[in-house]
Amino acid sequence: MYPLFALPIAYLLGSIPSAVWFARIYKGIDIREHGSKNAGLTNVFRVLGWKPAIPVILVDLSKGFFAVFIAKLLNLAEDGSQIYEWLPITAGLLAIFGHSFTCMAGFRGGKGVLTALGVFLALHPVLALTCFAFWGLLFAATKYVSVASIGACALLAVLATFGYFSEILPVYKPDNIYILVLSWLVSVFVIVKHKANMVRLWNGTENGFGKKRKI
Repeated sequence: MYPLFALPIAYLLGSIPSAVWFARIYKGIDIREHGSKNAGLTNVFRVLGWKPAIPVILVDLSKGFFAVFIAKLLNLAEDGSQIYEWLPITAGLLAIFGHSFTCMAGFRGGKGVLTALGVFLALHPVLALTCFAFWGLLFAATKYVSVASIGACALLAVLATFGYFSEILPVYKPDNIYILVLSWLVSVFVIVKHKANMVRLWNGTENGFGKKRKI
């Protein structure tokens, strides 16, 4: 039963509300009452600047990474293999879920993009870093964090699928079917969480970096 302890640990790690806590430490405010009212990195950066944003980045990445890392440690068999192949992947999903629905801050959290990046850095670094690079390209081209996040997560599922079912992109081949499933779950989850952003993009009212918001 010890490996299963990784699941509540993963959720609790993911639930650390870094944006909420660092906003309170830095300025004494509830970040969910300012800006976009989202408890995530982008809102912290827009409202408070880069200083509190840096620890938010580090914590949110670490939450996803260590949720999977701890799950792998607890899940080790005597021969060094994983007892339950699905356990680290489920732990990663729970960390993302915990970030977005944190029990430590009224079940109101962020959209899970950074935590998802941390999860895939622990599960499949090449896939994670490729999607992060694509995020950077999209952000540089559009100045919209939402567009970059949606695009990067969509690419995650596409690359994992091609890697798993074909020999075209073997470097992106997931180690097991569970990582492929997680890539699609993360992609759908992040896109759904950006529903309001997509509506604003369609209406031309989304707030982009370096762009004036249309009133």
